[in-house]
Amino acid sequence: MKNKITLKVNGRTIAMNPFVCRIVSNMVLGAVQSLDRIPEPWKKIEITLQAEHKQKEAAKPA
Repeated sequence: MKNKITLKVNGRTIAMNPFVCRIVSNMVLGAVQSLDRIPEPWKKIEITLQAEHKQKEAAKPA
């Protein structure tokens, strides 16, 4: 089975070459397969990754 995978960054769809699609697909499937109590077969797996915004430290007075 060939997996369909879509990458979106800030709402914009980013094209991926076949190598990157295969790597990301296999990585996600491997991680999910290692989890307990996940019913199979899967129809859709969704992952959302939100960037952590670190606050800049205020400049210390000299």
